[in-house]
Amino acid sequence: MQTTFLYANDYNSSAVESVGISEGSNQVKVTFKGGSTYLYSNVCSDDIYQVTLGGIKSLGKWVTKYLVNNGDVDYLQLA
Repeated sequence: MQTTFLYANDYNSSAVESVGISEGSNQVKVTFKGGSTYLYSNVCSDDIYQVTLGGIKSLGKWVTKYLVNNGDVDYLQLA
C-alpha cells in the first residue's frame, strides 16, 4: 500500500524545502534545503495537527523539536 503525503506549502523556511504529511500513518517526509530527504515515523498526531492547522511560526524549529530531536520518532534517510 502506497502512502499519500499532503504537502504544507504555507510556510517559508531557510532550512526546510518541503514537508509532506501523512496523517493516517503518522509519517512526515522532510526535504531540507541542502537536498537531503528524511521520512519520520511515529510522529504524534497532535504535532502533525500543528502543521496542518497552521499553528506554528517557524517550520524549521518545528522540524527540529518534534522530529529531529524527538527520541520517540523513527527516521529513515531517503536521499
